[in-house]
Amino acid sequence: MDFILVVILFFIFLSLVGNSWVIFIIARRRRLQTTSNWFILSLAAADLGVTCVFTPYMICDVILDTCKERVVKDFAFFFVNVSAIGLIAMVAERYVAIVHSLKYVRVFTTTRRTFIIIGTCWGFPFLFTVLRRALRLAERRHSVVKTHIFDIIHIFLFVVVPTVLLLTAHFHILLIARKLSLQMRALMKQVRFNITANSLKIKEIRNVGLKASTVRLITVLVAIFTTCYGIRFYVLLCYNFKICSVSEPIRVINRLLLLANSTLNPLVYAFLKEDIKRETNAFLRRRRHLKTRPFQVHPE
Repeated sequence: MDFILVVILFFIFLSLVGNSWVIFIIARRRRLQTTSNWFILSLAAADLGVTCVFTPYMICDVILDTCKERVVKDFAFFFVNVSAIGLIAMVAERYVAIVHSLKYVRVFTTTRRTFIIIGTCWGFPFLFTVLRRALRLAERRHSVVKTHIFDIIHIFLFVVVPTVLLLTAHFHILLIARKLSLQMRALMKQVRFNITANSLKIKEIRNVGLKASTVRLITVLVAIFTTCYGIRFYVLLCYNFKICSVSEPIRVINRLLLLANSTLNPLVYAFLKEDIKRETNAFLRRRRHLKTRPFQVHPE
């Protein structure tokens, strides 16, 4: 248990620093306040909520084994559900921008529409959590309302649907990226046939098309999500439908992976999202320059 506690504390530290930094840098830099980054900010806020609310519940449940109140569990998993829906919205925004660029202009033309979508990503899990909790109370008092159907809906909406949609969108983006790559190779061959390989036009052509960083960003996020939520799907099936028994190590791994998902997401943005990476480096360089500037000696 001491090792598990150390791992949890390590994840907490990285998540607090990473998600807080993503929220700060997007809110601070106007150049980062774009449509795609608003979705990233929303997802970072949800992941920060997972760290601040879900982690204490996990420590209470896994290590102390004293957290038995259902309302605490429902509220803790609210942020986990918001994180899942927020990731869908973020990937969907990139998917529409890449696959249906003309529709993207119509759907995401105003910041208001973006905020409405983000608000829905938060409001829907909240309403579902409140309704599910109300039905559990009714079942406990009257023993007439059954919430087993809500367990099925929960697994379907917040585990199965996100996984299927993310994998589908990811594979479609990969197909488009491959198609564009083949087209660019054919175009490069035609250009090399007419002009030299060191021409400026070739260097410009190499920057045309779908950016590899966007594909890598989506690939890593989807890979992390499917890995973390694959075990969660297994645990939920066993726990809610009693079709198998969940061992204690599997239950702990499930909780740790949910926390790891929120911890790794901001690291992915910092290293693979070009604008966030660029603004982060610029901000840090400026801070270092301001710290060293008073100690510089200028000749008279």
